[in-house]
Amino acid sequence: MSSIIYVVPWAICDTDSIYVKKVPSDEVAELEVGTPVWDWCIKKVVPNPDRRSKDKYAIIDVYNGYDTQKNEKGVSFFSLSNSADKLMECGFEKASDTEATYIKQKVLKPAKK
Repeated sequence: MSSIIYVVPWAICDTDSIYVKKVPSDEVAELEVGTPVWDWCIKKVVPNPDRRSKDKYAIIDVYNGYDTQKNEKGVSFFSLSNSADKLMECGFEKASDTEATYIKQKVLKPAKK
């Protein structure tokens, strides 16, 4: 049985860490982009780069679609629910150094232009 790994690339209070939640695949519905996950939504679903594993990574958009790169002066968030405390309340754990490195390099690797 494979597990589905929800990956949160960062939390507003802890931008250097990766938070993960491992869920048995028979406990979740089919993963699709845009599917709600607590206060967030799935931004991308990635098969495990290690083809021996059937795990999937669901990358959660903690900003619910808000493009932080285009934030203009004077624009502020009214509500942020991506704090480390909120993640831990939802069952996420800080990834180990090994897991975080693998996720950053293999799963969240920057798209080649």
